[in-house]
Amino acid sequence: MHLLDRDITLFINFVLDNILPPIFRDCKYIMYPIMRFAYGRETKLLLEFKEKFPFMNDAELAEYYSRIVNAPINTRRETDLNIASLNWIIKSINNAKGSVLDAACGRGYLLFKILESNPGVECYGIDIVRQKEIHSTCDNWAVVDRGGTQYKFQTGDMMKLPFQDNSFDIVLCTHALEHIRDPQKALKELIRVCRKRLIIVVPKQREYKYTVDFHVNFFPYLYSFKRFIGIENAVYLNLKGDLLCCIDF
Repeated sequence: MHLLDRDITLFINFVLDNILPPIFRDCKYIMYPIMRFAYGRETKLLLEFKEKFPFMNDAELAEYYSRIVNAPINTRRETDLNIASLNWIIKSINNAKGSVLDAACGRGYLLFKILESNPGVECYGIDIVRQKEIHSTCDNWAVVDRGGTQYKFQTGDMMKLPFQDNSFDIVLCTHALEHIRDPQKALKELIRVCRKRLIIVVPKQREYKYTVDFHVNFFPYLYSFKRFIGIENAVYLNLKGDLLCCIDF
């Protein structure tokens, strides 16, 4: 297991968030070496991100995320999901039929894992950063191919998803809402386009000035995540540092 694997970084984040005193946690000089290890030459972007974020337009935000695609933490880790969350999602979708949308799909790791066990499912992804593994195009979709396994992809904004109501049987959104300018608006969009099941995952994390990520929304407790979702009849889980919500319609 690599030092930047999600389950290892979750443990590191737990130590930073809960053991290191805030006076050190908010100190740039103490946090810089950790940030440098994770983001390399793009560390400056991370240091200034929270100050600039309120005034960034969509194009500037997309540029930031496109620049960190090849940062060490992203090239050495295929997904932000920990093993417990990944397995829970895969198990919940096993034998599913119809269509699956992964909103903020990144490189498509979760979609490829779903297709391994559910080859008959139609998988779609949308993300603010355009995929590099484009195989071909079909209508408004680009086809992303990996070893003969394919899903369809669009570039788009989670706060205004370019789909009709109830477009997808299952909608996934993992480790994305912590990045969104208006997470409540994004949540409403996810609910709008979902027909049967919506699964959302966010990191369990405290807010500090310097975090080793580009997060702007924080969910330090399961109850704060429940308050954000606001739907009583849903499944809420704390899966070893990932907070998961599953809503059936």
